[in-house]
Amino acid sequence: MATRPSVDSENQEPKQSIRERVYRYVRDKIRKGEITFEHKLVDHEIAAQLNVSRMPVREALLQLKSEGVLEGTARGFVLRRFTPTDIANIFETRLLLEPTAASEACRHTTVEGLGRMRSAIAAAEHAYAAEDAASFIEASEAFRAAWMSMVPNPHLVQTIDRLRDHVEAVRLATLRERDVQSAALGSNRAILDAFMQGDADAVKAKTTVSLRLAATFYYTTQEAITGAGPEGTQGQPLARSSATRKDARSVKG
Repeated sequence: MATRPSVDSENQEPKQSIRERVYRYVRDKIRKGEITFEHKLVDHEIAAQLNVSRMPVREALLQLKSEGVLEGTARGFVLRRFTPTDIANIFETRLLLEPTAASEACRHTTVEGLGRMRSAIAAAEHAYAAEDAASFIEASEAFRAAWMSMVPNPHLVQTIDRLRDHVEAVRLATLRERDVQSAALGSNRAILDAFMQGDADAVKAKTTVSLRLAATFYYTTQEAITGAGPEGTQGQPLARSSATRKDARSVKG
């Protein structure tokens, strides 16, 4: 009886390419808030859901663990839980890097990048008015991605992205609150205005203010989100979620 070939079978997509795609897939779902502290990421379940072999999935999860985004348990992987001291250290480092990165982006602006920033602000305003938290989070991510795309140093971008990924679950939880959305929208508008004026110093200052504001919301939300320790969390398998089923097609070869 004929069998369906695996995506990473001979003469098809290399295993490393599949690992990279699964890595991006999981990381994107974390950034969209579709993976939370309640999810358990199990390699064979994700592999079956995405119609790929188990090994590249496990390698992708291990890479996220090595980057400090996930932590291993006896039954799979979960989002890493950070202490208040951890988060303080992460924000201290981000404050050293992100404002400088934003000012460099301002010095290397493109018409396309500025257009993407403006479009993201318009989308965020629309989502806020419609009380659509999911779309607001997506627009906020698009705004950040737009200015980050203009940072000329790829190593700096990679470092900043990894630091932010460490506390992404808490950030997404805060952005579901109306007062946080209002503050974030105002902060992003101010950053956009500084970019439009080509004022790199103002961009740096306003990005610093935005980060400090974000930190205050993190601290007020973090304990409620991460209060239960990893040992006490049952975890919902990621592969069983409807969102994963819908997005699985994007990973298949």
